[in-house]
Amino acid sequence: MKENIRSIFEHNMKLLGDMDIAVYYFREQQYATALNMVAHSIDQIKFIIEAIITDRDYFNLVDTESMLEMFTGILESKRNKDFILLADLLELQLINFIIGVQELIISKEEIIFNEDNYKENILLLLERGVGFPEELKEPINTVKLLENGYRVEFTSSGRMTLAAENEGAKFYFHTNSRIKAEAFLLARHWYQKDAKGYIIYGFGMGYHIEELLAMDNEAYIEIYEADQSVIQLACAFTQVKNLLQNQRIKLIYDPTLELIKNRITSKDENVTFQVHYPSYKNIRSREGKEILETLLPWSKTIEDC
Repeated sequence: MKENIRSIFEHNMKLLGDMDIAVYYFREQQYATALNMVAHSIDQIKFIIEAIITDRDYFNLVDTESMLEMFTGILESKRNKDFILLADLLELQLINFIIGVQELIISKEEIIFNEDNYKENILLLLERGVGFPEELKEPINTVKLLENGYRVEFTSSGRMTLAAENEGAKFYFHTNSRIKAEAFLLARHWYQKDAKGYIIYGFGMGYHIEELLAMDNEAYIEIYEADQSVIQLACAFTQVKNLLQNQRIKLIYDPTLELIKNRITSKDENVTFQVHYPSYKNIRSREGKEILETLLPWSKTIEDC
């Protein structure tokens, strides 16, 4: 991927996530928060428009006239303080436009495994994580991962999602569409104002952890994960180092789930326990699942559906 296209692609990922969350706040009438996000994104929108016009040969399917009309409408509704229309324009026009650009780029490019990024993430994981084996320093065996049913795929937002197979069924860890919006909603559901800590089972690609970390700027977060392959793929295709460098994050390898079982039984009153459901579905041992099932009031209902 050429550097200018990569820049557009990465700017779009951030812009898309920010606008999804801004729309959410507009719908809740939290206008100050939403407007602050829009104000900080105007330059981003301008950058994307100008970059697409500059690379018009690459983006030959993008209607630049409609793009400029959309931007004008966003500015006008903001100026008129018509926040209902502004939210609609962001959700129905800008977000859809960004997704279209991302999908166009994805159709022309390939998923590139950055070995240097992977090595950097793994070294930091071994330094800051708990219980991870030194064998992770060895080159990632993508053939074996594919044979075992793991798939890493682009989503329409440009971020990567992860699919796996367990007990004869394929399932996804994150949405195939607007990942930041999904992660934000899950983190918002988990967030507790008075919590001093979170104990979470399931790392996935880390998106829900990122959002919870951003939402609660004081509490610590302990994440337990039993599947080494999931961690490897997160290190290969995301910026895990951004999480691991945060002193409030502790990532713990727990293949038998005994560590999380002991931790839950001794947790403080203001520490909350949450489970990322796809990660729960990915547990490979019956004994491991049974450990979490004893702690989850909803597990029996879901498994019987």
